[in-house]
Amino acid sequence: MGLKEIVQENHYPIVFIGSGIEKRYLKNFPNWNSLLKGYWDQINETQNFYSFLRTLTKKHPDSNTTDQDFYANVEAATYIQEKFDDLFYDEQIKVSGLSIQQAQQNRISPFKQSISNRLKHYELSDSIDADELANFVQMLEKAKMIITTNYDTFIQDQIEANSDQRPSVFVGRSGLFDSNEGWSEIYQIHGSVTDSNSIVINSKDYDNFDENSVLVSAKIMSSMIDTPIIFFGYSMTDRNIRKVLDDFGTQLPQEDPRKSANRILIVDYEAGQNEIVEQIVQDPSLHQLTYTLIKTDNYKAIFNQLKTINEGATPYEVKKFNGLIKKLIVQQGQMGKLDAVLVTPTQLDDISKEIDQGKPIVVALGNERYFYVYPDLVSYMKDYFNNTDNYLPAVALSFAAHDGNRLTKTPFSKYLHAIDVKTLKLPENDLEKLRNKIDTCSTLDELISGLDKYSQNTFYHIADVKKQHYSLSRTINVITFNLRNIPLEELKEYVLKEVLPLFETVKSNVRTNIRKLLFGYDLLLNGDLKQIKNQLITQRVELARR
Repeated sequence: MGLKEIVQENHYPIVFIGSGIEKRYLKNFPNWNSLLKGYWDQINETQNFYSFLRTLTKKHPDSNTTDQDFYANVEAATYIQEKFDDLFYDEQIKVSGLSIQQAQQNRISPFKQSISNRLKHYELSDSIDADELANFVQMLEKAKMIITTNYDTFIQDQIEANSDQRPSVFVGRSGLFDSNEGWSEIYQIHGSVTDSNSIVINSKDYDNFDENSVLVSAKIMSSMIDTPIIFFGYSMTDRNIRKVLDDFGTQLPQEDPRKSANRILIVDYEAGQNEIVEQIVQDPSLHQLTYTLIKTDNYKAIFNQLKTINEGATPYEVKKFNGLIKKLIVQQGQMGKLDAVLVTPTQLDDISKEIDQGKPIVVALGNERYFYVYPDLVSYMKDYFNNTDNYLPAVALSFAAHDGNRLTKTPFSKYLHAIDVKTLKLPENDLEKLRNKIDTCSTLDELISGLDKYSQNTFYHIADVKKQHYSLSRTINVITFNLRNIPLEELKEYVLKEVLPLFETVKSNVRTNIRKLLFGYDLLLNGDLKQIKNQLITQRVELARR
């Protein structure tokens, strides 16, 4: 099965991403040698770095050159880390954001912290193909699971910046032991710049990782019955990919080699190769593991095909719905608040058969009035300001709590003023996120005072603002500045007939301004949030007492 057949099978893939992807999209992304060479120059060694590497490679005469280079780099990293850390404690080297006291008390390696500092800040390449990067992100949105050996946060940053998705991120062995949803998750198995001590780089780190690599393989193979795995950004000589494939070779059942080839695809970069050249490879050094090898430089075409896979709901949506249904059944069901759990013209045992026959099936979770549906952003905004009340208040507040970050403007004042939050029994995580949002902006005055000076022009009618022929962004901000001056009926008509339809189609920068307008309009209608925060604090205290 080649790439085309995988797309036709329509199963979201597991995506494994290596450093080749970062090298493709990021400016001055260092390879292992250049990274270590930079630190070698800081530890006052007189020997040439590459002479030192040669000495280390000679310690492994029976290994191939790929393994020799790997062992040499790991041993070099171990040596450099020890020297670098000692020089830091001798106050001959400084690491930004790390004091000697912090390093000692928290057992932070200055060497690893320095690497984290360096890789946290990256820039996109000047020659980047914007369409290819967009296709890459859209492909990632369709990944059931993303596994990477990269330390940086480029992958999750791109997903969060260019979509409404917020995948769960697990670092190191975190999550490998857990019974997670298995959807829309990122595993940084070699550590992350968000936790410098998690970085796998020295001999001890790799020994620990190798001892537990079976966990990575088990996590993947548990999802591989209907799910292909695709590797990007690795050379077939890369020790990281060969270790994973070697585990596959020992653990996958003996079967028709074509089945393994159908499950495992490896995209190997070949400069200038615009075609997608596929071949089936059986590798005797990997316990006769069979896989499909794709050689190409045309990543855009591959991403463009994979992003068309559609199982009906995205992995992120599946994750949300799984969690919500579990929450509903466990929490609401235990409290006896479910008047109906399933509404269907057939019995449970017959549902699968009815679906296969193409018959209409209705499944409803909730009480007599509500469908227990988790909104997307546009649906939430429309429901909120049209007062259609399609969502349970607990669901709506949970959505608002998790929408974006603490600075993201999501209206929810209406719910907090109309309902005693204690009766909703929101989880502490939701309450904490709501409190954080309130802390960043709790009153209409705070919102207005934060607008730029170009927006602070006084008007009393929306028509007068439009006559100024400002840009769309500035027009929206000026109206936000004048929320108290413009008649409510005029604002209501503007929000319902112009702003909400616009919110569906505009780009992110304008959408941010619309969010501020809608957030301010909500505070104008339903009241500021500063006082209401006490309800959330009270509920936290009550939860802590239980």
